[in-house]
Amino acid sequence: MVKVDYKKSGFSLLELVIAIFLISIVIGATLLLIAGNLRIIHRANEMMVATALAQYNMEEIKNFDFPPVYYDKQGFFGDRVSNSGIYKRPDEIDPVNDGTDRTPDEFKDRFIVKRFDFRYDSSGNFIENVTDDTSEDTDKTMLHRIDIYILRKKDNSVILKNTIYISRNGMF
Repeated sequence: MVKVDYKKSGFSLLELVIAIFLISIVIGATLLLIAGNLRIIHRANEMMVATALAQYNMEEIKNFDFPPVYYDKQGFFGDRVSNSGIYKRPDEIDPVNDGTDRTPDEFKDRFIVKRFDFRYDSSGNFIENVTDDTSEDTDKTMLHRIDIYILRKKDNSVILKNTIYISRNGMF
């Protein structure tokens, strides 16, 4: 029969506590890395969809004639936000509160897409006065600046902003 010396075999309580502590640190660090990677993947997917939505809006705008044959098409380029008879300039726009939501139905639960149209005359001056006659406004316009905003619906933060220019000769 073999005699077992209990003092020399197995782990002491202190060794067991240290081993559990080290294992918990390794498992915790691994879980933090996995969570960080999932967050990065989520942001990358969100940016990919936002870029696709911006591209969709740019392609949609390219399909409109300049100037449109019908004056009622003017709103298709984007919203012209006014305040007291004066159109807002690009730096005065609040993408969260101004404009119309143009998000396709399948993305309305996650994103908000807004487009704003800013017009400039042949001298490069911003056309700021609101007129009742859209044909007069169209005749003066030599350049459209269209700002496309993609916002996260959850917190209304801007994910992506694209600006495109359309001149009377069709150059972008």
